[in-house]
Amino acid sequence: MAPSVPLPTAATKTLGVSQSICSALPSKNDWILTKSLMKSLEEFHSFENKEETEKRVQVLKSLNLIVMKWIQEITDERLPEGMSGGGKLMTFGSYRLGVHSSGGDIDTVLVAPKHVTRSDFFSTLKDILMENPNVKNMNAVEKAFVPLMTFEYSGIEIDLLFAQMNMTTVPENLDLTDDSLLKNLDQESVRSLNGVRVAERLFNLVPNQNTFCITLRAIKIWAKNHGIYSNAMGFFGGISWAILVARTCQLYPNATPSKMIQKVFFVFSTWKWPSPVILDFLSHERSEMGSLNYLVWGKAHADKFHFMPILTPAFPEQNSTHNVSISTMSVIQEEMKMALETCNQIYKGAATWKDLLEEMNFFSKYKHFVAIKMDLEDNKVFEGFLESRLRQLILILERNGGVKTAQINPKKIQSKWFVGLEFHENVKSLDLTKDIEMFKTSIQNQVVSLKNVKSTDMDVLYTKRSNLIKILPAEDLKRGKFYGSTGVKENAESRKRKCIDSIAEPEAKRKILGSVNK
Repeated sequence: MAPSVPLPTAATKTLGVSQSICSALPSKNDWILTKSLMKSLEEFHSFENKEETEKRVQVLKSLNLIVMKWIQEITDERLPEGMSGGGKLMTFGSYRLGVHSSGGDIDTVLVAPKHVTRSDFFSTLKDILMENPNVKNMNAVEKAFVPLMTFEYSGIEIDLLFAQMNMTTVPENLDLTDDSLLKNLDQESVRSLNGVRVAERLFNLVPNQNTFCITLRAIKIWAKNHGIYSNAMGFFGGISWAILVARTCQLYPNATPSKMIQKVFFVFSTWKWPSPVILDFLSHERSEMGSLNYLVWGKAHADKFHFMPILTPAFPEQNSTHNVSISTMSVIQEEMKMALETCNQIYKGAATWKDLLEEMNFFSKYKHFVAIKMDLEDNKVFEGFLESRLRQLILILERNGGVKTAQINPKKIQSKWFVGLEFHENVKSLDLTKDIEMFKTSIQNQVVSLKNVKSTDMDVLYTKRSNLIKILPAEDLKRGKFYGSTGVKENAESRKRKCIDSIAEPEAKRKILGSVNK
């Protein structure tokens, strides 16, 4: 159900690291456009119904009972009789911020006492969950940067992280915003707690939480439908978009959601990258925090090479966009520029929110593609592993002198992932075979070194846009609004017909090699 939008009050204090740009109160048109925005968000299923909300609450209660019982059983085995291990199951991400959409997953972290280990988490707890009839599609990723288990519980997708605290009992009222709790924790636990800590800080750093949440809902829909919502694949993830919206809220403290969306694109389409986006002043060296000080962004030499740093506001402040590459940076910037123009048209009455939020057709954007397909679709563990490594193909292709841009579509279509390619204008012939073979070899070598990941053969091949019809149904090639259409008031069917014709037409004569099969 869509929430109401409260009238903003004049800002009384400065939030963030600078004065606001504009603190003017909204105009009548701002409120009219916010009302139409709320209607559009409902049409895009941004808000879940009451039944789904209640189901999520019940799922979390049930899951919490399971993990609490598990912790206590281990406590009874390892500690003197009568002791309580405590523990907490906490949410973070979109659900914690109140911006999750219908059908969205729930990010959770299990906060456990020191005698319960990560090894226990990935062994005995995993076994308990797999035996539960409510649990489906279990996937444990033990060697990830942030280790986690993903599964469905009663139809709700769950991401479950683990943090081992340096205490014998984890109390119910534990305040995870207390920096001292991070002392003597392993880095995996620090990273796992980061989502909860960041969510709490975000709410304290924006002048109007409701405006922040509604704006973020719209930005998330836009980013997903434009193929630039995925931290793992080199774009911005949920926390990065949330920080950009929060910073804009600081700069325009009294703006309505309609105006705030426009300002998000204005501020960050003109941002002087790689200057970092920060919501609060970075922590000074703190002797009591020991080695954690070195995790603060800017201390490591590699931090200098980040393209679009967006820093989390909780200690230790880290870059949430370290996966961004040259290509993904270019794509994000271009999408923001186009979004700003659309917002300007909305304010002129020449476009609607649907023009901004509707899904874009990825295949209309490029004339050349690399397709990646697994042979066995039921190998969920390898599928998750491969998806987390697809960004490596982008980095390999970027090193090819003939490739100007390589953009992966985060959405898998017909069991295939697609990378769109733009070549430099002077390129007449190009051989991608070595690039593709390098990626396949790298994946195979990484699989060998991992436990519980069974390798699966995959096909990686180059194809022209005009040949996509041979490997994808026409309905997938036609879905969404096409790039290259001009004039937001032009008839939608007319635009689509023009762009479908462009998919079928032959491309300029170029000799491109690059098919590597199993």
